[in-house]
Amino acid sequence: MGITIIGAANVDITATPLGRYVPCDSNPSRVEISYGGVGRNIAHNLCLMGEQVRLFTVFGDDSIALSLRDDCRRVGMAVDPILEVAGARSNYFICVNDHNGEMQAGAADMELMQHLTPEMVAAHIESINASDAVVADCNPSEQVLAYLAHHCTAPLYVDATSAAKALKIRSLLDVNRQAPLIVKVNHAEAVALSGIKGDVEAMASWFIEHGVTRIFITMGARGVYCSDGEHSCALPSQAVTVVNATGAGDAFMAAVVHAEHHGATLQEACALGIKAAALALQSMTATLHAWDEK
Repeated sequence: MGITIIGAANVDITATPLGRYVPCDSNPSRVEISYGGVGRNIAHNLCLMGEQVRLFTVFGDDSIALSLRDDCRRVGMAVDPILEVAGARSNYFICVNDHNGEMQAGAADMELMQHLTPEMVAAHIESINASDAVVADCNPSEQVLAYLAHHCTAPLYVDATSAAKALKIRSLLDVNRQAPLIVKVNHAEAVALSGIKGDVEAMASWFIEHGVTRIFITMGARGVYCSDGEHSCALPSQAVTVVNATGAGDAFMAAVVHAEHHGATLQEACALGIKAAALALQSMTATLHAWDEK
């Protein structure tokens, strides 16, 4: 039945200085405008990986909304059912990088996601549960995530999205679920949720103790630590020339979902995620341009 993604679709505006980044000043830069959103990025990458994908999201009705929705369909994802909000502007994410492509500041305008309600998800829960897997980012409200925690019977993957939004994952913890819960966080998000600093193994154990089936903690250049409570592994990142760091985590998540959908082990899924993240780091946009699993 394919994979359902519940999360944000937005416009990305990314500025990368042509020289050394100078804070509090106007930096001559290369500015790129593309389509993004954690949920949309994961869906886009999964389409490139050959998966059947449905994006469950909200669109505004401003001048950019139609082209954003049409681009989702162009990539190959279904975007029905959708909610279009009259008089609402689209979601926007603005990112300012340094000259190495590492984000120095980001601003996310996701007010539109408030229109995605538990009632809207409940109206489609049967088709959502018919999916082979469900992936949610943390742009929907905590109430939506809590509803999924109690009613989603398909394997549920959750991307923490940011340190602030990661706190919504608390509504998914210590729930008597009917299916696996798989969580992907970066190091800062893991600290924000667990309150543990420095000890990544202790962080992972904290998630497992609170009902997470498998946890993936990404640590940038230091690699990834993952655990399912019985098995764990720490894998190094691939050394690449970074063009744009935005979207690397989304590519990692997509590859993990894809790998596990096809029966990969914990370590195999993690390794494929690292490969996808490395490719995304070399892309000016927040998604992969192509995918070759070899």
